[in-house]
Amino acid sequence: MINVKLYLRCDNKEKKSGYVWVSFYVNREKVNFTTKIPCEVRYWNEKSRQISVADGESSDKNLILSNTLARINNVIVKYRLRNKILTRVGFLKSYNRPDDFDNFYSFYEDYRKKSSRMIESTTMQTHVSTFKKLQEYAPKLHFDDITLDFIAEYYGHLKKTLKNNDNTAYKNLATIRKYVKAAYKAGYMDENPFDDFHILRTKANYTYLEEEELQALLKQYRVGDLDLKLYKTLQVFLFMCFGSQHIGDARKMKLEQFNENSFTYFRIKTRNSKPEPIVVPISKPFRNLVREIVGHRKIGFVFENLPADQTMNGYLKIIADLADVKKKITHKTGRHTFATFYLSKTTDLNSLKDILGHSDIRQTLIYAHVLEQNKSRGISSFNTFKI
Repeated sequence: MINVKLYLRCDNKEKKSGYVWVSFYVNREKVNFTTKIPCEVRYWNEKSRQISVADGESSDKNLILSNTLARINNVIVKYRLRNKILTRVGFLKSYNRPDDFDNFYSFYEDYRKKSSRMIESTTMQTHVSTFKKLQEYAPKLHFDDITLDFIAEYYGHLKKTLKNNDNTAYKNLATIRKYVKAAYKAGYMDENPFDDFHILRTKANYTYLEEEELQALLKQYRVGDLDLKLYKTLQVFLFMCFGSQHIGDARKMKLEQFNENSFTYFRIKTRNSKPEPIVVPISKPFRNLVREIVGHRKIGFVFENLPADQTMNGYLKIIADLADVKKKITHKTGRHTFATFYLSKTTDLNSLKDILGHSDIRQTLIYAHVLEQNKSRGISSFNTFKI
């Protein structure tokens, strides 16, 4: 049991007035600080540890002192309930941190609104979806509830109860981690539990085309007997296979962004948080493809009047069947195909990171399995020798 004491401390020479201070010990470490409540010596009741009614402001001052004691007790109880050892430094951090948010979700809403200009709408939708799941799991989540154990338990909930795959669970926690880090930096949390919790992204669950499968689609394209809607859809898909873009970025591409050797664009997803131009060299087949798409036009969008993404993904299924490609392909497959093929030929993760416009090399590492394949091929090349 911690005995918290209020006392009047007079630092002036006259010793006629001073300020009310708090004093107590935690694990043999003394904690004392001022409440900033002024009081004359004659009004201080040493027995009750309160300011007497003779002071005209005693009611308000005693209320503040009472709230101070309650706040101290609240910190002590929270540490005890979490089975954590309370230290002087730990107490002062907890006591002095801001308390203008009732819970973690209030902080999340406020921080999300303030940073909305820096986050693309699609990413923001992901954040909203992530926190909707979290709030269904823990409706009244407080800052103090976000511990290492809680994160581990929630990760298990995502995997076992919601049947999320490894990467989906990872992305959920990565999103939550951003807001926890912000709360910790702003002083609402004593520690960031994610510092001690690491989830390794497993082998990416994405679809890409092998070289022979891409050749099959090119053959289908060259034959030229597809319906116009399928033909245009295949052009968009090949544009991403050879150009590396997301479908959203491909839709926005203009001819003015191209020169003879490269094209330059800003990724829609990161144009606010990472407003840096991405320069992509142009291969010969990509240059020929663009010429076929735009004809004699020299300005304006590369693609005009495209159907919705979902509609074109349906067309891609038909195209894949016609080309005898067994994989279920979507527009994302185009970008993944570019990345996988590029890395298999260059083994250069850093240049691939730049071309894809990734802000973190860890995003590019989902394609690292290609390097493992190359390692095996490299070792196999020694089999031509006989010993």
